Amino acid sequence: MAKTKALAEELHMKWAWFFALGMLLLLFGFAVIMFPVAGTFAVEILFGIVLLVAGLTQVVLAFQARRWGGFLFTFLAGLLYLVVGLLFLVYPLQGEITLTLLLGLALLIGGMFKIALAFKIKPDVYWEWLTFDGLLSLLLGALILGGWPSDAIWVIGLLFGIDLLFSGLSQLMIGFAAKYAGHHK
Repeated sequence: MAKTKALAEELHMKWAWFFALGMLLLLFGFAVIMFPVAGTFAVEILFGIVLLVAGLTQVVLAFQARRWGGFLFTFLAGLLYLVVGLLFLVYPLQGEITLTLLLGLALLIGGMFKIALAFKIKPDVYWEWLTFDGLLSLLLGALILGGWPSDAIWVIGLLFGIDLLFSGLSQLMIGFAAKYAGHHK
């Protein structure tokens, strides 16, 4: 019980962070839902850029630490990231199809992790909201994989926007619960 009270007090002191994150996620969610095709292309292009930067960094690291026994593998992994990043940028539609598959899988796995976390912290901290968030992630992952690959051009934007929206809502609810939990000491 002391652990629960201490945690409630700590969360009460930080409720505004949950609130701010919730508002930010809500705004991003609405924006992506309003423009799902643009959201899909933005995610795909950002992913390509991240892969390019990671690949370039890894190739440079391989040459910087040339005498290290992992040169060949580091160099090859960097080249792989560079090539895949370029492919995402040069062939965005094919990249969207690939990312749609990856997003569906990520939402399914992420939903399982959220639900597992919720049951791990149950009943100490607002576990119901994490369960809700996890179930929604599972549902969205299943919807994405069910319409793949034909829906790839818009599905990432729309469904990811919905996930952001509800993640924002759950963070707001945790923030409000944490704020008012501190008043009932």
